[in-house]
Amino acid sequence: MILVQVYVDDIIFCSNDNSMCEEFVVEGEFEMSMMVELTYILGLQAKQLEQGTFLSQTKYCLTY
Repeated sequence: MILVQVYVDDIIFCSNDNSMCEEFVVEGEFEMSMMVELTYILGLQAKQLEQGTFLSQTKYCLTY
C-alpha cells in the first residue's frame, strides 16, 4: 500500500515497502525535487518512530 497526499505544490507519500516509493518517484507524473524523511509540513512537526508517526505543533506552544 502507498499513501499519497497532495496539497497545492507539496506531495507527501509513504509506504511500508520502499520499492513502491522508489517506483512512485521514477514512474510518477510529478517532478520530485527532493525525497527526504518528513520532519515538518503545513505547520506540523512530524516524528517517525518504530511505534508510528507522531504529529505535533509544539512550535506554537506558549511558555511562561
